[in-house]
Amino acid sequence: MSDPSFAQVKVCTGPAHAQPISLPVNENNWNFHRSGPKAGEPVARCKLCVNWTKLLDPSGPHGFATVSVELQTFAKELVERCNGSAHRLRHHHGVRPETVKAIAAGTHKRIQKKTALKILRALNEQRKIDRRNGHSESFRLARMAQVQRESHIRSLSGY
Repeated sequence: MSDPSFAQVKVCTGPAHAQPISLPVNENNWNFHRSGPKAGEPVARCKLCVNWTKLLDPSGPHGFATVSVELQTFAKELVERCNGSAHRLRHHHGVRPETVKAIAAGTHKRIQKKTALKILRALNEQRKIDRRNGHSESFRLARMAQVQRESHIRSLSGY
């Protein structure tokens, strides 16, 4: 029977350490396998080493962000500007069309910050393309409908 005062340790040899280091096996230091034959066992590298590349560049967009109304509006605009084209979203802008459409529909409440940044960059690029080449007819019709809705709301509210 194991002694409860004895903490189990595991050695990590990852890039965050100058030399191999023994760390206690707990949730603060290690991630654990969730399924399969190694379920419940710690993974090969400690949490610090797993996130080492992210920590080297702390200015990068790491982590999750809640989907705001503004981002949802931008995602809708991107879908409209691309005519819902999965090819254009995926191959020209590098974002998954399923993700963008889910954000636009409001089904995703949290997304990775790098995904939000990709959507904003894609929208910026698509706006440049539309200014250069002229935007699509479906986008023009959608914008006209939006302008009519906003003017109707303004007339009802008295602004």
